[in-house]
Amino acid sequence: MRTIQIAVFVCLVVFGAGHALGAGFNIFEQGSPAQPGMAGAFTARADNPSAIFYNPAGITQLEGTQISVGLSLIQPKSTMKDPYGRKWDSDDQLFYPPNLYVTHKFNEQLNMGFGFGVHYGLGMKWDNNKDFIYRYLVQDVSVQTYYFNPVAAWKVNDWFSIGGGVYYVKSEVEYAAAIDMSDVSAYLSSVLGIPIDLNDGRMDLEGDNGSGDYGFNLGLHFKFNDLRLGAVYRSEVECEYDGAADFTVTPTGYGNPVDGIVAGLFPDTGGRTMIKFPASASIGVAYFFTPELSVEFDINWMGWSSFESLDIDFENPGLPDKHQVKDWDDVFSFRLGTSYQFSEKLECYAGYYFDQSPIPDNTLDPILPGADRHSVQFGAGYTIGDLRIDAAYMYLKFDDRETDDNYLGINGEYESSSNIFGLQFTYRI
Repeated sequence: MRTIQIAVFVCLVVFGAGHALGAGFNIFEQGSPAQPGMAGAFTARADNPSAIFYNPAGITQLEGTQISVGLSLIQPKSTMKDPYGRKWDSDDQLFYPPNLYVTHKFNEQLNMGFGFGVHYGLGMKWDNNKDFIYRYLVQDVSVQTYYFNPVAAWKVNDWFSIGGGVYYVKSEVEYAAAIDMSDVSAYLSSVLGIPIDLNDGRMDLEGDNGSGDYGFNLGLHFKFNDLRLGAVYRSEVECEYDGAADFTVTPTGYGNPVDGIVAGLFPDTGGRTMIKFPASASIGVAYFFTPELSVEFDINWMGWSSFESLDIDFENPGLPDKHQVKDWDDVFSFRLGTSYQFSEKLECYAGYYFDQSPIPDNTLDPILPGADRHSVQFGAGYTIGDLRIDAAYMYLKFDDRETDDNYLGINGEYESSSNIFGLQFTYRI
């Protein structure tokens, strides 16, 4: 029955959702001043505890013990115009992915550290979602990935350091969508000989990757007088999810046997799927034109071509396993950041980046209306004794995008933007 097939499809697509800040649903906002503030151009400079994410080899530059904690406040907004000319807005939402970094210098060669952050995530909810044209695809979705990252770095000599660590990743998803009951209504009307018109049902899905999954990061750092060079690789992490799909059907108002028949069509069940969070790599060059002024340029690569499809296996044999095409592409982002040290206490910085979208037209949909994007940002850091406070603002504008050849017929025109505020506290012990 087509209604059940739609419900199964809805269960599947949740696992492709992501928050559109970095390429795909990568979140590159992992600590000021690197981002927001310097556009994430920090692979070569890598001179504060957030280097654990941007380039772990850079932590050999840090003295003593340093603790850095912060968060980004992310306020996204999307508008979609459907093929009939109607406009739909995303719900107003505020996300606040945190980060934490700790580093310690054991001797002149060895530094170690620990990092925590949300590297991939999503929050998408369409306003007035009970009437949303694609409500059978998505009403509300949330994806979170928590990366725990112990690292070590070794200073080989005065100009070269190497560093790396292990990722331990916990991830969870939540998803809700409406269930189209029109086919069930037509079937019951024909069988019972009376007109039956059922309200939409609802499916809620929750899942997690159990005991967690693993990956690694590896960085190189070069320091030649006023020139800095950096390179980092972050491995793919394959997360396997076990979840539960709960189906809710509003009482029909027709009593038994109609209520019993309808409830029996949508039994709660378990399911299993997998997401490959892609490998990525960055290279960067930074130059200190004066002791106060530095400029850095980075190129980042995201290996989204590994995201070919999504498959889900249901425990209930009455629900067929499904396959959804993704066919995403590898992409690059280009990041430019600059900083100026006005005094021993005050540093200001600014940046710009261009980020390619990995999503082709034929698989673009309202779960993740991604597009190429541009960002401008600025911020400042102020030191009070052993405490440094960084604050930054970032504006992210997505190119307008239209698709009319989605292979599932989920077409529309999209406009999206985000406002992001970053706040970071770093304490030197």
